[in-house]
Amino acid sequence: MISTLAAIAAVNHTGAQAAQSAPASRPNIVVFITDDESWLERSAYGWSNLPTPNFDRVARQGALFTRCYTSAPSCAPSRAALLTGRNFWELEQGAFIQAWLPEKFPRLPDLLAAAGYHAGYTGKGWGPGIPPPGVQQRAFRNPAGKAYNAHKRPKDQRSPGMSDFDYAANFEAFLKERSDGAPFYFWIGCVEPHDPIDKDNYKRLEARHGIKASDVKMPGFSRDTPESRRHRAGIWHELCRADDDLGRILGILEKRGELDNTIVLVTGDNGTAISFSKASPYDWGVHEPLAIMWPARMKPGRRVDDFVNFADMAPTILEAAGAPVPESMSGRSIMPLLLSEKSGRITPDRLWTVTGLEWHGQLPGYNSAARAIRDERYQYIVNYGIRSPSATPPNRGAPSSLKPGETWEELYDCEADPWQLVNLAASPGHAGIKVRLKKQLYEYLLKTRDPRATGDMEIFNQTRALVETRKQNNYQDTRTNNQTAR
Repeated sequence: MISTLAAIAAVNHTGAQAAQSAPASRPNIVVFITDDESWLERSAYGWSNLPTPNFDRVARQGALFTRCYTSAPSCAPSRAALLTGRNFWELEQGAFIQAWLPEKFPRLPDLLAAAGYHAGYTGKGWGPGIPPPGVQQRAFRNPAGKAYNAHKRPKDQRSPGMSDFDYAANFEAFLKERSDGAPFYFWIGCVEPHDPIDKDNYKRLEARHGIKASDVKMPGFSRDTPESRRHRAGIWHELCRADDDLGRILGILEKRGELDNTIVLVTGDNGTAISFSKASPYDWGVHEPLAIMWPARMKPGRRVDDFVNFADMAPTILEAAGAPVPESMSGRSIMPLLLSEKSGRITPDRLWTVTGLEWHGQLPGYNSAARAIRDERYQYIVNYGIRSPSATPPNRGAPSSLKPGETWEELYDCEADPWQLVNLAASPGHAGIKVRLKKQLYEYLLKTRDPRATGDMEIFNQTRALVETRKQNNYQDTRTNNQTAR
């Protein structure tokens, strides 16, 4: 593995040369990432009736990606994968929410800074988690980079249950510190639409958009009750504000005359906070919205159907910036997809992706660890423990005869069964498909040294014991006496 210090040292030499010879047109980069949002929530995809005009504008003026997948349906490992260009299971303790991201893994903001970029973030960066061993909380810098969180919303613009970060004002403060002519990279970690959702949000949604709770679109796997509809409407209200904030960011770039040469990447970290979505291996847990615009280089109005994964984002951004891509990154740049003039399927080698989960708050005897492979039609899931009933749809749980160390499988035809209601793992007619996907998944996990494939589970077992203990202690970090739960 390449340590962060070694990677930065290597990049400092090549990056300095790149900065000297790079053209002044190196793109700026803005990553706008929401907290808990499945892909279909945005109106650009044609299912939702919630207006999201600013996301739709990015898609319209750039490309809308229909098969973007996070590495894990849990915020800390998901964000870690994006920042490091690696699958979450390649990140040791970083594979777990509420643990830490080892410093030896090179991070995107540091690599860009070494290549001459002004880099920072606002809102939620990587996390929730704790500093690595030996690093005091007061000396800990978030893996997302230097924080710009001083500006809060005016009191008359605050909403119950939502963050008070003024993302746009913090973006402007960040830009004021930029050296003349330096390209910039900025991460806007929009806390919305994260729980807790204010109980009156559904009224605010109706007041603003005329969308009643009874009008809200409900996924076919969810319970359709007045209470669940009000909760969904409350989530949508927070998505409205997230989209408004995206519009403010675009407005700042336009006003400064810098939108044309800025890559704007808009996505969410994991699925919506409803049952069988967030923290689940199902499509609504890992399938994310993604729109990217770069007016100076990208043909507008395109729809891209190739599979892309969060691990692909860091190599893509580094390539666009003319910065070296560490060999330790297992993700692959999607620059060919951005610069293509075609729509639909663009390359022949992005026909599937792999996702998974290790832990999201379960205590023994429950365990939601899983891996999944998704191609254009099917999703195959292998589960390594027994999920809690609230995380397992009816009639799809582990067999009652399951013993410790045994796995259980799921297989879904996502074309015929988009809500994944019928588990075909035991279907004789789908046995060949299951064998093919299982082999493909295992080969990829072995290639990328997933402990679940190699059997080297020591770090994962130790980390699971740590985070379970932390949960039992209300997420207190005994080294700092600070709470880190969010």
